[in-house]
Amino acid sequence: MSGVKKIHIAEGVSLNFIDDKKYKTVSVSMFLSRKLSRSEVTKNSLLSSVLAQGTQNLPTAKDIDRYLKSLYGAAYSVSVQKKGDVQSIAFEFSSLNEKYSEKGIIKKCFDMMFEFIFNPLTENGGFLKKYVDTEKANLETDIRALINDKREYADFRCVEEMCAGESAAIREIGYIEDLEEINEKNLYEHYKKIITSSPIDIFVVGDVDIDETVAYLKNAFDGVKLDISPVKIEIDKKNAGEIKYVDESLDVTQGKLSIGLRTGISPLDKDYWALVVGNSVFGSGAHSKLFNNVREKLSLAYYAYSRISRYNSIMLIGSGIEFENFKKAKKEIFFQLESVKKGDFTENDLFVAKQFIINRYKSYSDSPALLKDYYFGNILLGYDVSVDEAIKKVEEVTTEDIIYAFCKISTDTVYFLKGRE
Repeated sequence: MSGVKKIHIAEGVSLNFIDDKKYKTVSVSMFLSRKLSRSEVTKNSLLSSVLAQGTQNLPTAKDIDRYLKSLYGAAYSVSVQKKGDVQSIAFEFSSLNEKYSEKGIIKKCFDMMFEFIFNPLTENGGFLKKYVDTEKANLETDIRALINDKREYADFRCVEEMCAGESAAIREIGYIEDLEEINEKNLYEHYKKIITSSPIDIFVVGDVDIDETVAYLKNAFDGVKLDISPVKIEIDKKNAGEIKYVDESLDVTQGKLSIGLRTGISPLDKDYWALVVGNSVFGSGAHSKLFNNVREKLSLAYYAYSRISRYNSIMLIGSGIEFENFKKAKKEIFFQLESVKKGDFTENDLFVAKQFIINRYKSYSDSPALLKDYYFGNILLGYDVSVDEAIKKVEEVTTEDIIYAFCKISTDTVYFLKGRE
């Protein structure tokens, strides 16, 4: 599997090239990263959708669509994402590589990307009011819709209660109460502030002439005045205090039990890979203890899983249960957690858990999106572990390593979403 070649483009701007000739497409992402801030999270979320609506040379959706069709059906998007305490605006495109299209097609796609980033559609010293108003309404609808997925809603509410005052509790999509004060003028002022002060990480995955690409990018950023400070994820390995119990009632017919735990381990720690494998044994996949005991054997849950956050020292356990099974399900979940801490699993359990993770890592080679996401996370974390190296680290984990890592885990918050009385 190809590694990443990192190339300096300008101060605060880097190119990360993954050379893989098996792809017929070239996938490109440009990430502008900011420290996650409650005061600007909604603006950044709204900005990503407003910037996607049009540019000075491509002012309407019809113009954009026509241009993309001229690029052999290239795909383009702008989105916002959160990794730990960093929020990034992602400009992305994918296109047929030049062997299957025409010479210069990738440059044309880059031209379009820079058009969206540096030449947005404006009027009277601000963005177009109708675009801003439309995207504010769309964003409000999206925020209100978060409650529709009760599983994800319960998990986030658990983290929100557990991490009050921490970056983990901030919603990357933003907040409805912020929208009223945002308008086309102050959003444009915010755009001007962040566009030249945010670190830029460019990813190119596929078969391209890298020398031509580097020359193009250096020329594109030549003369652009940038004042950039590095942005890195800072992981606060907080300890859990007294367990918090939170109940919430909604019109639901199935209870959602979410349990937040502090792991005390970050990806930079040597115990991290034992935590990853141990989580696979405990609750990640159909081979896990939670699935086979809480769900299958005892029928206490419709689903039961655990996951760890790569960018926070947090483990989250989620399950869907009958309301009356709350105590039984909670007791069994903690029993299975303690069994992992004691090393109560077989060598075959360990092997299967490892293969589950290794197969997932190997699947990254089939997905430019997953490759970019993994290596961009590495950049923000400030460490360099390739996918192949990650596989080796997983293979080396022992039962004793898992016991040691899991004994650091402590329960912080138990959240239960139940029906109305």
